[in-house]
Amino acid sequence: MNNEITIIVPIYFKPETAAKGRERLLALAARTHKEAGNIMYRIHEVPGKAEQYMIYEKWQDQAALDYHMSQDYLLSFLADEEKLFAGEVKGTICSEIPVD
Repeated sequence: MNNEITIIVPIYFKPETAAKGRERLLALAARTHKEAGNIMYRIHEVPGKAEQYMIYEKWQDQAALDYHMSQDYLLSFLADEEKLFAGEVKGTICSEIPVD
């Protein structure tokens, strides 16, 4: 049984914090890539909309995701919700559908 966890997280920065938000998001990704249980952590930007991003992430298992969610650098990023974000940061856990 595959215990991998896939999450899609839309990120919406306030227009006036888009540049700083992007910088912080890239720093978050650089540190997240180093976590042992991280399989993939990709940031996508919406062309022409500097404030909109999508994170696509995969984790080995729930323990790896729990570890990530407890990291100071992630908690610090999320703590600035009112300052940086135009809306709540909320990921959606997805299940991959195998295509053969």
